[in-house]
Amino acid sequence: MQFMPKRARWVRSESFDRQVTGETYSGVFYFDPGAHWVYFDTINPSVASSSGT
Repeated sequence: MQFMPKRARWVRSESFDRQVTGETYSGVFYFDPGAHWVYFDTINPSVASSSGT
């Protein structure tokens, strides 16, 4: 995480990572609640298919 602010206080949840990715691609999500920053790092995320008719 070399490009992140040095003063950031990142928190992460593996459960949240799995929920967001649906375990269909690799991804991690970080949040700094004090600064309201979000950082995510994903590999090959796919576009969700439309469920509309």
